[in-house]
Amino acid sequence: MSNIYHSDIYQFNKPVPSYWEATSSEDLNLDKLQKDISSEIVVIGGGYTGLLCAINLIENYNLDVVLVEAGKVGWGASSRNAGFCCLPPSKMSYKKMQSVYGTEETRKFFKNSVEGANYTKELIDNYNIDCDVTGENNFVVAHHKNKFDQIKDQAEVYKSEFGIETKVFSKEEFDEVGHGGTEQFGAFSYKPGFAINPLKFVNGLAKHALSKKLKIYEHTKVEKIEKENGSYLLKTNEGSIKTKKIVVATNGFYQEGLIPEMDGRVLPVISNIIVTRPLTNQELSLHNFNTYAPIANSKNLLYYYRKLPDNRILFGTRGDFEGSDQSNQNRANDMEKFLKNIFPKWNNVTIDYNWRGLIALSQKLTPSIGKIDNEEIYYGFGYSGVGVSAAPWTGKQLSKLVFSSNSKDLDISLIYKGLPKKFIFPKLRVFYFKLAVWFYRIKDKFNI
Repeated sequence: MSNIYHSDIYQFNKPVPSYWEATSSEDLNLDKLQKDISSEIVVIGGGYTGLLCAINLIENYNLDVVLVEAGKVGWGASSRNAGFCCLPPSKMSYKKMQSVYGTEETRKFFKNSVEGANYTKELIDNYNIDCDVTGENNFVVAHHKNKFDQIKDQAEVYKSEFGIETKVFSKEEFDEVGHGGTEQFGAFSYKPGFAINPLKFVNGLAKHALSKKLKIYEHTKVEKIEKENGSYLLKTNEGSIKTKKIVVATNGFYQEGLIPEMDGRVLPVISNIIVTRPLTNQELSLHNFNTYAPIANSKNLLYYYRKLPDNRILFGTRGDFEGSDQSNQNRANDMEKFLKNIFPKWNNVTIDYNWRGLIALSQKLTPSIGKIDNEEIYYGFGYSGVGVSAAPWTGKQLSKLVFSSNSKDLDISLIYKGLPKKFIFPKLRVFYFKLAVWFYRIKDKFNI
């Protein structure tokens, strides 16, 4: 199996050097598969999607399920993201979505997006997961004065078209409730929205799954899938699993070559995060940084950031194009400059943590939920960096699909259903993305 980035980013046995791991690491002491077993259903991927699919299959349908994860539970994006529960899970504008899919399907897509955010909060409450929930909404900040009217229009469309609660803030108003800085020219808020510690969340899901007798194997990478006599045989380095159905829930860390029908459809994109040392109240007041709610700005190549419970600042953006440890460090150095350009009075604030992960894009620019034709292989992926709200909900929808084997039974927007097109010359995916970044960088430079 092949990957499109440097091998450093695929070291499944290597701990992620994140702030989350440093401050909230929990070892569940789960086994590695070292024998030959069988199960009705095998879920590949131990993140939000895979865990919620497995939990729902057990709780709602009493099915026999095994889950395998190449690293430890949540090793991919589920344990290393910024913890933003936001929406929608798409890189397609709502205007474009309406022109492609129509008004009603777009409304249903946004309705499902809101359901996803609410479902994540319900899981936290119902499973009693202590994952440091902060904020009661999301903010979108105009990074330039030319963008304020644009975000005002967005807020109005969210409210009038999709029934999403929004509120617009002038530059002066947001300086009081949010923050100041060189790239703050007003904002709008929307609900639902909040922030979490993603590692605590995924571990809480895993502990609930284990309490329901889900068998989870960590450090168990599926190397090959064979089909024989109507069943599938999943082979790992030290064991195998015979099963009737497979759920692929690997998102941006999908391993090319595992399932031919899925190859060439996912564009993994590196996203990087830095976290500062704790700031004093006096330092925070220099830029009136008052909110704990998650914030994204209006750039095409957006910045996202938030104040953490211990008064550190988390700051993220698009990553590098290589995936090596050195390129990660180089990108972190650039990001420190970006952060301090926005908040120049924090010039002496040091960076304590930096890490990266992979989000999943596709040509659909929206998530994909479905079943491979003429196979008992199911998939859910492509959250465009909005997996905290979209992935658990997708896992729940997948469980319904796996049980019924018929996507017509899924009462969700058609925008979610089906595989995206394969990229032409898939080995050039990173090159295509570089061209897109170059294009959007020019647009951001001129605030278009």
